[in-house]
Amino acid sequence: MNSNNPPDQERIESENITLAWKEGRPLRPACHYLVEVRDPSWQGGSINIDDPVPTGRQILIAAGKVPVEQYMLLMVDSKGVLEEVELEEPVDIYQKGIEQFVAFESDRLYYAALNGVRFPWGQAYIREDILRQIANIAEDHAVWLERRNEPDRLLGGRESVNLDEPGLEKIYTKPKTWKLNVQGVVVNSEQPTIIARDALQAAGFNPDSGWILVLKVKGEPKQVIGMDDVIDLQNPGIEKLRLTPAEINNGEMAVATTKDFSLLEQDETYLNKQGFNWETRLVGTRRWLIIHDYVLPSGYNHKHIDLAIDIPTTYPDAELDMFFVHPMLTLSGGRVIRQTESRESILGCVYQRWSRHLNGKTRWNPMTDSVVTHLAVVEESLLREVGQ
Repeated sequence: MNSNNPPDQERIESENITLAWKEGRPLRPACHYLVEVRDPSWQGGSINIDDPVPTGRQILIAAGKVPVEQYMLLMVDSKGVLEEVELEEPVDIYQKGIEQFVAFESDRLYYAALNGVRFPWGQAYIREDILRQIANIAEDHAVWLERRNEPDRLLGGRESVNLDEPGLEKIYTKPKTWKLNVQGVVVNSEQPTIIARDALQAAGFNPDSGWILVLKVKGEPKQVIGMDDVIDLQNPGIEKLRLTPAEINNGEMAVATTKDFSLLEQDETYLNKQGFNWETRLVGTRRWLIIHDYVLPSGYNHKHIDLAIDIPTTYPDAELDMFFVHPMLTLSGGRVIRQTESRESILGCVYQRWSRHLNGKTRWNPMTDSVVTHLAVVEESLLREVGQ
């Protein structure tokens, strides 16, 4: 075989052919040459060969793939193009810019097309993550499988494509898009993060209209964010960005909220940050936190309620338990909700009592629990009834 090097040059012990090609330098004479040989799961590494222009047979033997007649060998060039290597075919690894070889214990090849380019594979299945490795598909691009008579399928990280199906499987890539529900309007972003102000503009809302922005993430308390805050759309729990006008005028004088008693500082800070319209009221010996116009998830007979929480005088040592709503709630269609039969009169209004209690490992802990955590119980209870 041709070594591509003058015989009078001093030989080094080992030369990495692919590294030399990437660095744009001539291939040095060496006793051994390193090439990458991988299996279909993309496991493997460097092997030593004695000739920089080896045959397929030499590569398989050096990789321990014997008897070689039971294997097929593919080479992957720097552009991610796959090509079969015959056993007696010499391969000029340096001149072709070969990145890796892939060895299969197989007697046949399967074919698919990636972005219109047909390629071979030595197994009936190829994984999405392996395809990314071979074709150097960027992380900000998604891999899709073209389907017949049904929507194309987005491939997950270790999802496989069956190449043994009738016809040529067509795979393509396109930039990923992330979605955000902004007050009922779905915004698509080609970037994994978006500034809240830009999200509002994309959804058709004027960001300078004095909105309070509430970000809802599944399993977490609602959080008020600023116009210039960055929203990470890669968080799979993001549900929506809710807009609340900073001021609502019904044609009447604004009614000042009443603070008959103080809550914990952390409670008041949280309630204010969430943009709640709240007050504390004394009714006889009972102390009530009332949150007006509390927004409900869809599935109830009302969209908003007044939410009341009984605050014991020894709170937080004494636990917060249950909650009360006005007007009374039923599920859409009129179905009654269990454990909500009791009623409570608060400031002349009849409230429906929801008997929901902490239990087991989630029993009340005065060192860590507060109005903040109890509101998480309220939200979970309301969502659970409507299957969210």
